[in-house]
Amino acid sequence: MDLYTVRKQLNMGMPLTSIKLRVTDYARVSTDHLEQKKSLQNQVEHFEQYIKENPNWTYVGGYVDDGITGTSDVKRDNFMKMIEDARSGKFDLIVTKEISRFSRNTLDSIKYTRELLSYGVAVLFVNDNINTVMPDSELRLTIMASMAQDEIRRLSERVKFGMNRAIERGEILGNDLLYGYKKDKDIGVLNIIEEEAKVVRRIYELYAVDELSLSKIVKTLNSEGLKTCQGKKWVISTISRMIENPKYKGYYCARKSEIVDYMTKKIKYFEKDDWIIYEDKTRIPPIIDEELWDRANTRLLKRKKTFSERKEDKSIYKDRYLYSAKIFCGQHNAVFHRREFRKNKKDITWVCSLYLKNGKTTCDSPNIRESELDAIFRDLISKLQIDLNEVIDILMNYYKHLEIDTGIDEEILSRERGINNLYDKKDKLLELSLQGSLSNTEFYERNNSFNEKIKALENELDSLKNYKEKLKGTTDKTKELAENIKQKVKSKPTINKIISSLLERIVVSKICNNKNNMELNIYLSYKEDDEKKKLQPILRSSYEFKRGYDTRGTKRYKVYYQVNCYFCL
Repeated sequence: MDLYTVRKQLNMGMPLTSIKLRVTDYARVSTDHLEQKKSLQNQVEHFEQYIKENPNWTYVGGYVDDGITGTSDVKRDNFMKMIEDARSGKFDLIVTKEISRFSRNTLDSIKYTRELLSYGVAVLFVNDNINTVMPDSELRLTIMASMAQDEIRRLSERVKFGMNRAIERGEILGNDLLYGYKKDKDIGVLNIIEEEAKVVRRIYELYAVDELSLSKIVKTLNSEGLKTCQGKKWVISTISRMIENPKYKGYYCARKSEIVDYMTKKIKYFEKDDWIIYEDKTRIPPIIDEELWDRANTRLLKRKKTFSERKEDKSIYKDRYLYSAKIFCGQHNAVFHRREFRKNKKDITWVCSLYLKNGKTTCDSPNIRESELDAIFRDLISKLQIDLNEVIDILMNYYKHLEIDTGIDEEILSRERGINNLYDKKDKLLELSLQGSLSNTEFYERNNSFNEKIKALENELDSLKNYKEKLKGTTDKTKELAENIKQKVKSKPTINKIISSLLERIVVSKICNNKNNMELNIYLSYKEDDEKKKLQPILRSSYEFKRGYDTRGTKRYKVYYQVNCYFCL
């Protein structure tokens, strides 16, 4: 659509229906209730007829989203397809019932109508009498969209108020999707579905008595072709929630969660101590006796506690093996995992976790033999013990130089100049926009691009300033580190003690895209900030190893390591 020409024709009094246009329609309802489905069908039929009856318009098909909320565009597949088709130039005009059908989010309404206009596509909101091709449409659209958005807020508050009053009256909340029960809405009680109840009892028995894992229970149920009340396959979370649900032992339970943001639908889950829960076996007949329920939940709680502790305390895994959580992929910074590829455990290999998860299409970093790493470290320790004083001198001189002259002031100045330059460009951009030399869409795109660059430079500037501050007193820290190294190395420690006390990180990379030629950057007393420094290795060594499994004709090949060893504050 030529927006300029169409706008000119409309200003001269020509109705929109008299202009030759390719037209589509968009319809949406937010639930899958029968009455809403009928409303959706009526929307589609009405606008299809409305478009086809106009001889100047060509109907190109419509777009429908069924049972999808309008507060977010994330799950509106057909809406997003419509935007994509608009970009491809498949139509000139979108006809929709009202703003609340298009979007109930004010920002999205403005965002997408602007985007559509940039593709030469206008939107006609029939009930709101808004045509986005007109200059005053955005103001009216903003007002109407804000009102629609606020209606959602008020509706959300009314629903929340109603739920709280229902809880106070002791009404059984929820729908008919509680496996094992059928809700009698007339008298407000749950009736047991015996066929499903047998499955519920079996799940509790398998978990609490037979002590099967949740995953094994899931496999068992799915292998027998059993489905959830939604007709889906069983998953661990479904079983877990079933075991935790007090209704299965005849208890009323409410206020387990609450929607805290009506726009994002973010949910806050309350602790069990904050639930409203009490025995009500008259209206909620128990499927499971309390003893079995308590037994199952005691085991489940213990399992969750163990998992949580492991998640919080990474040292459980970190210290499991000598090199655990210390070897990293140079490509993706992913940790290497330990694998035993032979039953005799003589062939222990460390492999990138991304490769193990997704295969070589994700990562093709080389694997590392533990025996080769051990040999490398024995040699490095030997060299450190022989040349310890020389190594300490190199370390001291390096950090002393770093403190005196790092070039960091120039880098800080460079970032400040870059930020000021971008602000100048933003000012010029605004002038062009006010002069009418730029469209609103182009202005916002370029302005947002400048803002992103400014933010990135400001983050870099903050990091540089923080780093400069940390450099103060580097010499004293280096002396402390040097003394620490002397104590640990002079005593002729075992390889295990050196690795556990000094080794912080090994970064593995290929050389010249050859998995048999590897570079190892070994950081002793490593700290994350040290990667920002232009470190110089205090030891460099090359190593060669033969790989092969036996002497029965198996081809043996060589692997090469270039090792750089760093000491860091």
